[in-house]
Amino acid sequence: MSHITRAQLLTVFVAGISAGLALGQTPPPSGNEKPSAAEAQKDVKPDDTEKKPVAPVVEKITVTGERFERPVDATPQSLTVMDSKDLHARPLSNVQTMLDDAPGISLQRSGGLDGQIVVRGLSSNDSRIVLFIDGDRFRGRNFLEYSLLDPNEIERIEIIRGPAAALYGSDAMNGLVNVITRRAAGDPAQQHFSLTPQLYSLGYSSTNNMGAGRLELQGIGDGFDMLLSGNYRKADNYHTPDGEVPNSDFAARGVNARIGYSPTPTKRFELIGKIFSDDAGRANAPGAPLVITREDPLRERYVRAGFTESQAAPWLQDVDASLYVRVLSSILRSVSHTASNGDVDTRNTWVIGPTETGGKLLARSIIGNNVFSYGLDFYNEDAPSFEDDDRIVNKTGVTTFLDPRAKRVRDASQTNVGGLAHYDYDPTSQWTVSLGGRYDFVETNLSSTPAPGESPELSAAFARNLTARDTALTGSGGLIFRPLPALHFVGNISTAFRAPTTSDKSGSGIVGALNSLPNADLKPESSVNYELGTRLRLQALSVNLTTFRSDYKDLIQFQFLNPTTRVAVNFGKSKVEGWELDGTYQMSQNMAWRFNAADVRATNTITGVPLSYVPPLNGLIALRRNFPVASSWLELTARWSDDKTRINPTQERPTDGYEVFSIYGGLDLGRYQPWLKAYRLTVGIDNLANKAYRSPVTKESLGFPRSFTNPLLEPGRSLSINLTAGF
Repeated sequence: MSHITRAQLLTVFVAGISAGLALGQTPPPSGNEKPSAAEAQKDVKPDDTEKKPVAPVVEKITVTGERFERPVDATPQSLTVMDSKDLHARPLSNVQTMLDDAPGISLQRSGGLDGQIVVRGLSSNDSRIVLFIDGDRFRGRNFLEYSLLDPNEIERIEIIRGPAAALYGSDAMNGLVNVITRRAAGDPAQQHFSLTPQLYSLGYSSTNNMGAGRLELQGIGDGFDMLLSGNYRKADNYHTPDGEVPNSDFAARGVNARIGYSPTPTKRFELIGKIFSDDAGRANAPGAPLVITREDPLRERYVRAGFTESQAAPWLQDVDASLYVRVLSSILRSVSHTASNGDVDTRNTWVIGPTETGGKLLARSIIGNNVFSYGLDFYNEDAPSFEDDDRIVNKTGVTTFLDPRAKRVRDASQTNVGGLAHYDYDPTSQWTVSLGGRYDFVETNLSSTPAPGESPELSAAFARNLTARDTALTGSGGLIFRPLPALHFVGNISTAFRAPTTSDKSGSGIVGALNSLPNADLKPESSVNYELGTRLRLQALSVNLTTFRSDYKDLIQFQFLNPTTRVAVNFGKSKVEGWELDGTYQMSQNMAWRFNAADVRATNTITGVPLSYVPPLNGLIALRRNFPVASSWLELTARWSDDKTRINPTQERPTDGYEVFSIYGGLDLGRYQPWLKAYRLTVGIDNLANKAYRSPVTKESLGFPRSFTNPLLEPGRSLSINLTAGF
């Protein structure tokens, strides 16, 4: 294949800027003017580019990257916002696939439903990219957290690339994903209460014969807003150009309730409830039939109470408070055909919990051009030991029980309380100053009762570390300089940390072909981070270019004792550095380009060995054409990656690069049938050429030969059809 070099990317970038300047278009007279701090807090919705193309003025999009809404271009962080139209233009199998479209994010696949994301070279599976739901921390099963979300329950997704610990605490070390869920549409103060049922979505995907649907009952009026819904997704094993991936099927179902009451226009009380369950195969390397692991099932129970108020007092602009409880549990069924004696090892594992409780109390005051955000948040994770049994089934079907059902690790719990303060100041229209600080207290407690079979060495390590109290003071400073209304220079410096999780310290067990051992002596990670960026805001061209470097101390990584046994340890020092580019170019009234690219290098600076599973140079290019007369659109997309040759040879092998083309289209059905005015039909064909390729960050098992399941290949050519309401 022909690879895209940095020089070629730079040439394209410069050519794009030159083309935009050659159009002779000046910045819009009002859309790009720097608002005052008070004006900047208004919730201005993105323009509807499906109805009429407009200049890509990103500043009009507001985000909660600073815990309260603020325009993107008044925020020095590297941010991406994916709204409901972006999300529903793609197959609706899982949320991780949607995030793969964002700049600097790679999908780390582990099945048809399961998978993690990699941001700036580090994986969400290692708890360094924190997930928030409606502004509250998700905590508990980082390997599976995105699988618990139905794509159709999401209003928008906000992504922070880079550290956000000064606002969000431990785990927000390398990025943050904040998922904003949908609620009933309309103004509850302007009508009497009424209920409206609707079919919100139907979807189909040919790669795994997936069917998905969502039914809703929406109520609005007399101060109340209510959204009750039920969803279901079911899929067979997915297909690759080299064959069907066994044990990649899934079935997911859930019910959601979101009820709000606004006694006045400035106050809102809210109650959210959710019940979710899925049965899903983990197609972990080396894959079936060698290893078969299934969630059978995974369950979530979640309830959240919230309160918001604006204009609470002359000196208090906004208040945001919440309390939540989330209970997770699952049963793992595992079979291994890798035993040297040819027998089949079977393991049933009951993962009880964890149970999470948490909440926040945040406030914001706006005085002139000064914006102060402050408050505290907390979470508690109660993680009892999992319980399992082991057995051997011989070739004649006779079962021998090796161990009865019993606890295998120590019970653990962790509590994090953090206080934060953030200050934004706009001294002139050319400058924005952003300063933040946070103090965190993290206490981790391990049970004093040894687990069965615990080694004397491990018992001694636990005895020294039954209670660990870690504290961290993190800070951030950002600066935006606008020498011209269309040209912004951005700089950031920040510190971040991550306390070892309960799983890091006490968790162990066999998943797939890997046996993980605990390490009670782990220390917290810390980092110092630097960013420099440029933002260009022309009438037809919008571009963001960011360079970054993070210096890590005591980074926690797995060290392999043999090809199938690993233990988490602290590495002395590591660095991650690279750049990210993204933007849009409006060629004409109805045609636009969208593009992004990213390159990351991550190295253990003590040994000089690269960190494992770091993506090489990769990106996306998309050309979109609107057809206003037909109320439709068409988009051709190319995803590409360079070869991955910079590797840690003890944990991974080189991966070939790829270029993969897909095509998508949408049609507003109301133009043709008035009774379908609320619906849009979206059709897509992914991987048009049916190319066999794998994500360079998808993990493999070096103890087994390479195959289409080690590491997993991505799906082959696939037709998707989605019918969605609410636009």
